[in-house]
Amino acid sequence: MSDTKQHLDTVCEVMAKYVDADTVKTARRRQSSVLAREEVDYLPIIFGNWDRIEPEDTKRLEGVPHYDWAEQWHDPAKSLTEQLRNQLGFVLSGGDSVPSVRADTGVINCMTIFGADYVVPEHTKPVISEYVPKEDLQQFEVPDDISQMGVMPRMVEHMEHHLGVLREHGLGDLVSVYHCDQQGPFDIAAQARGHDVFTDMYEDPPFVHDLMKKCTDVYIKVSKLCKQVNGESLDGGNAVSVWMKNGGVRMCGDSDILMSADQYREFVQKYQEEAFAAFSGGWLHYCGGWIDTGRSEGIHLHEAYSEVEGLRGLNWTTGKDWVAEMRKLKELGVVHIGGLRREDGEPLEEYLRRALSPYDERAGIIFQAMGIQGNAEEILATWRRLQEEKFG
Repeated sequence: MSDTKQHLDTVCEVMAKYVDADTVKTARRRQSSVLAREEVDYLPIIFGNWDRIEPEDTKRLEGVPHYDWAEQWHDPAKSLTEQLRNQLGFVLSGGDSVPSVRADTGVINCMTIFGADYVVPEHTKPVISEYVPKEDLQQFEVPDDISQMGVMPRMVEHMEHHLGVLREHGLGDLVSVYHCDQQGPFDIAAQARGHDVFTDMYEDPPFVHDLMKKCTDVYIKVSKLCKQVNGESLDGGNAVSVWMKNGGVRMCGDSDILMSADQYREFVQKYQEEAFAAFSGGWLHYCGGWIDTGRSEGIHLHEAYSEVEGLRGLNWTTGKDWVAEMRKLKELGVVHIGGLRREDGEPLEEYLRRALSPYDERAGIIFQAMGIQGNAEEILATWRRLQEEKFG
């Protein structure tokens, strides 16, 4: 037996010791109900905590090495080892996380269908290294079968490996394998075409719309390929560790937030709707800015995002008045999938109370708590007690 397999077996055995079927079932129920705009017994909370792990298991995990991104790309066993170890902290908290992994092949999956070149560095996930010429994008036709194009064979290899190992260790029904990072229609366009796509909006709008149609088609086909491999239905299941029954995918809008709301509505909105429609809905994430700067990239698109048919939830990373923005999303009918910045020295109870303050019922948020430490049982008890006091 290779050292790599031994290390993976160790992490799987530790995970199997602590993951609880009833807790996973409850987490899935709570998350999917919130995204379906149904009230739940308790709003879900997700946080990491290692208090419950026994010393002997800590010692076992200390003997498992860490692997850089290049090692994980070339060996799915190393990728699964890293992902499961990261998931274990959420499992140990006893909260409402959904244990899950994926083919962690970076953000390049859909762009390589168009022929974009990429590199596999050690310090970060694979990234696009060379864009596709405009002429090639104009001539490109998306085939019906994309399974052998770009990095799809590598992506499928990782998914199938993870599924097999988890089943072998009795974790197949407890730790799910969700779809790869497909980004979103405009992210795909921006990383296939490069920054010139923004000037194309002024100089050649028909080209941008044609490219967006192709990127939407690729997004859908790659997502369906993942669903085919993991056996999930198109309209539900695990979408990047968020469990859904009224949608089956996550989408990214990292490049969307670089444009105005008017440009977004003209060049992006309808294509996101088309992509979501293929899976009966989904949720959207975007990165923007640094939390400590108080900058709020992307906030200007929240109202436009709320107009997207099929958008169930939104995850965002920067804001000025976070609570006000959470309240705005609630009024717009969009679930907040994410956290709330904890103030320095803010007591746990006040922090959790502030997170609940925008809501007048047990709905509207899947709370990914930031910076909370301490006894996990006390954290969960406080979170639930505050809901009983607030909602009755």
